[in-house]
Amino acid sequence: MTHDELLAKINAAGAYALQADSYGWVALRAVVELHKPIFEEGGRWCNCCKVKLYPCPTIQAIEKALL
Repeated sequence: MTHDELLAKINAAGAYALQADSYGWVALRAVVELHKPIFEEGGRWCNCCKVKLYPCPTIQAIEKALL
């Protein structure tokens, strides 16, 4: 899934979360925003991890948990 699709999925899930749990969704969104892909040198990089892999291990773990 793309970065924007992942953010949309988090927003949708957070909208249905209980008020007491809303901080968790805000924190999760902040982590995803930090790990935004950069497109350069013929590939996608993780802006936070600085690895030549996107999705990086952090985003992969989040996507797996949200499935």
